[in-house]
Amino acid sequence: MAGETEAPLPFYASRAAAQDPEDDMALPETGIPSNFCLRKIEDYHLLDFKERLNTSSYVNVVFEPDEEKVALMGLKVNLADQTVYPESFKMHNDVVNMIAKLWNCPKPADFDKYGCYAGAGTVGSTEACLLSGLTLKFRWRAWYAKKHGLNADEVRGVYPNIVITTMFQAAWEKLFKYMDIQPRFVKPSWKSFTLDPAALKDAIDEKTIGVVCIMGNHYGGQYDPVWQVNDAVETLNSERGLQVGIHVDAASGGFIAPFQEGLPPWDFRLKNVLSISASGHKFGNSCCGTGWVVWRQREGLSDAVAINVSYLGGSADSYTLNFSRPAQGVYVQFYKLLRLGRAGYQSQVDNQLAVAKYIRDCLQAMVRNGKSLFTIMDAVGQSTQKHCLPVVTAMFNPELGLGYDEIDLQHVVSQGHWYVSGYRMSMHHPLTEEVMPIFQDKPVEAAMFRVVVKNNLTKSMAKNLVKEIQAAIEFLDSHPTGDGVKHKKAKSMKPSKDAC
Repeated sequence: MAGETEAPLPFYASRAAAQDPEDDMALPETGIPSNFCLRKIEDYHLLDFKERLNTSSYVNVVFEPDEEKVALMGLKVNLADQTVYPESFKMHNDVVNMIAKLWNCPKPADFDKYGCYAGAGTVGSTEACLLSGLTLKFRWRAWYAKKHGLNADEVRGVYPNIVITTMFQAAWEKLFKYMDIQPRFVKPSWKSFTLDPAALKDAIDEKTIGVVCIMGNHYGGQYDPVWQVNDAVETLNSERGLQVGIHVDAASGGFIAPFQEGLPPWDFRLKNVLSISASGHKFGNSCCGTGWVVWRQREGLSDAVAINVSYLGGSADSYTLNFSRPAQGVYVQFYKLLRLGRAGYQSQVDNQLAVAKYIRDCLQAMVRNGKSLFTIMDAVGQSTQKHCLPVVTAMFNPELGLGYDEIDLQHVVSQGHWYVSGYRMSMHHPLTEEVMPIFQDKPVEAAMFRVVVKNNLTKSMAKNLVKEIQAAIEFLDSHPTGDGVKHKKAKSMKPSKDAC
C-alpha cells in the first residue's frame, strides 16, 4: 500500500551488523530502530568482564527483580525537587534515620524541627567524604579565626591539613586537590595497615582540621582503631587547647562493622567522632552511585555546607555538592534495608566472612619447597585484628624468588574470566605526583593482590576461583615473566584437601 515503509531487518541480518566500528563517534544524522540500539549496547556490555566474577570491586551487582523495578521507579524522580516529590524525600530521610541509628548517633536536639538526623544521601562515598572534609574545614576555620583574631578573608589564606594514612581511597585525593587541604600522611606497617594512634602526637597541630579513620581499607580490609584514636585526640585537644575531630570513612565497613560482635566502639558512641560516611552501593547493597553521610549534629557541622533553595516552588535545604540527581539509589537502599533487616545483614556478613576464610585457608595451604607459597596480608592472616572486612589479601612469599609476580597472576587468572586485582605497594603523592611507598616497611616495587568477597560470591564459586588461581600458577611456572629474576621450576603445590 502507498505510504508503507519496509520493516527493518533484524540486527544481525542488517547492514549495521557489518559496519566498521567508528573510532571517533559523532551524533548520527538520523536515528535507528530501538532494537538496533539495544543490540549495539549489549555488544559493548558483552565484552566487559562478568560483573559477578569481578573480585576487584566492592560494588554490589546483584539485584532481585522487584529491586530492579524499584530502581526504575526512582530513576524518574529528581531528588532535589523536594516540593514535587515530598514522599521520595521522606524516604531519603527515613534511610538517613535508619543509618544514623545503626551507627549509634545521638538524637539531635533539633530532630523535631527537621524530622531527621543530620545527614544526606550522596553520589557514592566520594561526595560523602568531600562533604565531611569541607565540614571539618569550615568548623576549623571558625575556630582558628577566633583564636588568632582573623577576619573571614584573612583566615581563608591559611592552609590547613588533615591527618590520614596512606590507605586512603581516591575520594580523599580529590579533597586534597580541589579543596586546598594538605594531607598529613601516616604510613602504617604492612603488618597492620592501620593508623598508629601514637603517631598523632607529631602529626597534629593547630592547623589540623581533623583525623580520618578508615573502617575497612580497600587494600586489606583492616579497621583503624578509632577507639584508640579517639582517646589520643581527646588527650591532644586537652593538652594543646585544640578542637580536632574525627571523621570515620566507613565506605566499606559501615554496613559490616555493626554486625560484628565484640568490636570496640568505633562510631558516634565516641565523643570525638563528628561524622561518618559509607558507600551504600558496597556492602549496603544498593545500586552503584549510592553514598551516605551522617553528622553528629547540624550546628557547627552540616549547616556549614547546607544551602536553601526556594525557586522550585518551596523552601528546601540541600546538603550535597551536586543538586539534581535521580532517586534510584535511595529507593534501592530503602528496599534493601527493609528486605534484609538486621537479621538479613547479619547472615550476609557471616556468610561473606566464611567464604573469605575458605579462600584464605586454600591460599595458606599452598606450599612450595616446604614453604608457604603465599604470605597472607589481610587482618585475619596477620592475626592483627579479629574484626575486618570480608577481604583476602596476599602476596607471593618473597623467599621463593619466583619469576613472576602478583600482577602477572592477575592477568593469567583473567583468562579464566575471573578478575582479581594485583597492584604495587606504592602511590603517587596527590599534590606532588612523587611515587612513594604506602607502607613504611615495604618498597614501592613490591606487589600484592586482593579478593573482595561480596554477597554474590558463594562457596561453590569460590572453589572455582581457587581452582583458577592454581591453574594460573601452574601456567606461570612454565612461562616465567620476571625480568632479571632467576626462575626455579618449583615442585608441585600441595593444597590441603581439607581446606580446598
